[in-house]
Amino acid sequence: MSQIAERPNAERRTGERRIVVLCDNESAHPACGCEWGLSLAIDLGGADGLWLWDTGQTSLYLQNAGRLGVDAGAARGLALSHGHYDHTGGVSALFERTGFAGAVHAHPACASARWAEEPDGKPRRRIGPPKPLPSFAPAGPATLLAPGLTMLADIPRAPGRFQSVRGFSLDREGREPDPVPDDAFLVLETAKGPVVILGCCHSGLYNSLACASARLGLTSFHAVLGGLHLYAADANAVDETAAAIGAFGIRQLVAGHCTGPDRVRALHALLPSCDVRPMAAGQTWIY
Repeated sequence: MSQIAERPNAERRTGERRIVVLCDNESAHPACGCEWGLSLAIDLGGADGLWLWDTGQTSLYLQNAGRLGVDAGAARGLALSHGHYDHTGGVSALFERTGFAGAVHAHPACASARWAEEPDGKPRRRIGPPKPLPSFAPAGPATLLAPGLTMLADIPRAPGRFQSVRGFSLDREGREPDPVPDDAFLVLETAKGPVVILGCCHSGLYNSLACASARLGLTSFHAVLGGLHLYAADANAVDETAAAIGAFGIRQLVAGHCTGPDRVRALHALLPSCDVRPMAAGQTWIY
């Protein structure tokens, strides 16, 4: 079974993949801070090296990386799950503070300006990426980042299936809805089986897994790790997410960031045969 490693830099087995949670809404490590944001380090081992997935909303992920023994500046590349501030806010710090010279991959719409509605009639809040974003390589429907690591974007959304896009717009007045077309995720090949690594999963988990199945020819996945954007969703969305996990034979779910603690508990209750865990900064997941 996958596990949380006590020492991120412990001697590794051949072919072992490691995912270090650099930033999340919660922290599981006394030396790591937390914020509303997500950043992961994916260590492929050997020549395939280290990859970064998102950068949180500030430079906090870099501070946590240093405390966890992760050299973020040495990463071969950075992939961005979508263009919201809590996933792209720390991009400039990566270049300014670490000497990072790797590639950046993102969907072309990642750089779009965008806003979110606020309660009680308050003005819409800007939630887009910092400006300017560095030059990036536009991610296609399936982009091979490194051997065993594929980025999937342009996710088809079946009518009636859950997607989390309510309240988002491409203009300050809220006249042009934002369907978050840049939503993307990763599929990591491991000895245990494919592992799906999410950002916010605005497309919905069922749509995302169906996309990976269709494009990569996969019928099941060992694990899903990341944000599910269920914190404000209704019970039907939680039920559909649980159904997707069952349909694709997922054995482990590590859910954090925008999932919501109560939704993680609900999924735990709905999925007795799946190892459901909360995600937090400072964890290292080994596959």
